[in-house]
Formats: sequence, C-alpha cells, structure tokens
Amino acid sequence: MRIQWQKRVLHFRRPAATSRGALTERVTFIIEARTEDGCGYGECCTMPGLLPQPTEAELNHWCRETEKLGDIPAEFSIPSPIRFGLECALAQVRRPGQPRWDSPFSRGEMGIAIHHLIWMDTTDRMLAAMADGIQRGFTCLKLKVGALPFEEEIHLLREAHAAFPQAEIRVDANGAFSPAEAFNKLEALAAVGVSSIEQPIRPGQWLEMQELCRHAPLSIACDEDLIAAHRDAERFLDTVMPQALVIKPSLHGGLSAAEHLAHLARQRGIHWWINSALESHIGLTSLAEWCGIHAPNTLHGLGTGRLFIDDFSDLIYLRNNQLHYCIS
Repeated sequence: MRIQWQKRVLHFRRPAATSRGALTERVTFIIEARTEDGCGYGECCTMPGLLPQPTEAELNHWCRETEKLGDIPAEFSIPSPIRFGLECALAQVRRPGQPRWDSPFSRGEMGIAIHHLIWMDTTDRMLAAMADGIQRGFTCLKLKVGALPFEEEIHLLREAHAAFPQAEIRVDANGAFSPAEAFNKLEALAAVGVSSIEQPIRPGQWLEMQELCRHAPLSIACDEDLIAAHRDAERFLDTVMPQALVIKPSLHGGLSAAEHLAHLARQRGIHWWINSALESHIGLTSLAEWCGIHAPNTLHGLGTGRLFIDDFSDLIYLRNNQLHYCIS
C-alpha cells in the first residue's frame, strides 16, 4: 500500500460568516491510499481557531506509519483530522470501486436527513434563507447566535418561530455566553421556540456545563467540549450529562472515537448526531456513508455539498432535506 497526501485550497461561493470571523477560503489535505486493486481517499482539515492545521511533518509521519502497518496506529497521539482522513481513505481502498460501507443509503435506497444551516447575515437575509429552506423541504433550521446583540437575535428567532412554526429551530453559540449570563439567555431562547443549543459556554467548564444541563429549559448539546474530552469521554459524560452530543469526527478523534462516543451516549440515553466541519465532498461523502451505517434515521448536521466553487467531484446530492448517494 502507498499513502500520499496533497494540499488543496478551496474557495467559498460566498464568504461564510461565523462567530470566529468570515471565511473566504479553506485549506484541506486530501489523503490517498493506493494498492494494486484501487485507491481510496480521505480528507484532513480543521476548523480555524479550534485545532491547529496539521503540519507536513505530521502528515508525512502518520502516512508512513500507517503505510508500514497496513492499518492506523491505535495511539491517541494522532491528530484528529489526520486520523479521520486516514480512516476514510483506508475504508475506501479496502472496497475498491464501491462505497466505503454498504448500507441502504450507499445503495441509493434511502436518504440521510439534514438540517438547514443559516449563515450569519442581516436579519432580512437570514429570514429569507429560512423561508427558502422551508420551501425546499427542510424541517430543521440551525442558526448561529452570540455574534449579534442578543436582543436582536431574540427578535429574529421570535420572527422565525412565528413564520415557520412547523420547523424545529436549533442554535449554536460556539461558547459565546458566560456562565453567569447563560441560564437567563437559555430561558429567553426557549421562550421564542428554540429546541436546543450547541455549546452555550466555553469548553472546559465541566461543572458549569453540568449545572446548565441539569436546569436549562431546553436541550444542551456539547460540541467544542469534545475536542479534548473525547479522550476521557466516560468521565466527561458522567460529569456533565448533556442532553445531546454534536460529534465532528475530524475534530473529535476520528471515526473510531465517534463510534465510541455514540456508544457511550446510547448507554446513557443521550441523543447524538454527526456534524460536518466544512469538509469538501470527499469528507462529506465519507460522513454520509458512515451515518448510513451507524445512524441512518437521525437528523444530522451534514453540509449540502454546495459550499465551494472548486470542490471535487461529488457522489452525493441534496433532494429536499435529504442527502442521497449517486448510483451510476
């Protein structure tokens, strides 16, 4: 087996506004595993501000180690994005010419439901984006909060709930609230129809998050907390006991860690779903195929595959609120 990588820069169709600033381009590394029978591809990328970008030395080292062993070393010391990329490449090269995992989804027999992400913008444009999503068949809208004045965000969410009462509304704070203000803000969000919030306070504050999860009037999903906590997942979950987990394999230890987190969550009655992390079609297809095996009937936070103007060839497409696999 030969394993190589290549750096690519992808460009957003429009600036992607986040609480950590607007993104216009995306650096990603494509990992290729090749044998005499065929090749497989995986993607290695990070979210700006959350994990350092893999270095060439790290990529070279772990590609060579995996190449020598014919499998991925089990040590946790492999950076999450590299492990995710290697796992996806190996899964595909072991099934040359076929999907990475066989499932009703990868056979084209069913779709994977996803939410409709509303990027930060003016209030009017965000409401228009929500209306467009509802018209296209989405049943769940997800918005970022914490960047605009809170009262302005509450007004927007109140309007959204009134205009689209049939839709589930989720929000993501990316740790924007302080522990002192978080509970009152969660009460205000619940009052305008929000069903759940991702990462209301900064990661690493386990006891403060525990208190919020015990008493908040809406479901709390942990996200950024899992970047470090996936290495000590049982203790984290037993301490915090969140209502949900937002698992991002490229940030939270790869697919193997995602499977472990999902198993622990099920044992504790904790809901979970998979979120993409601005991957290209290579990473997104891998995630959708994995969801088709492990949670085909869950509503996930996967992307639509329409983020970049110079993306790779795609094997998945969006129909209504579901991703489907292209069958040739």
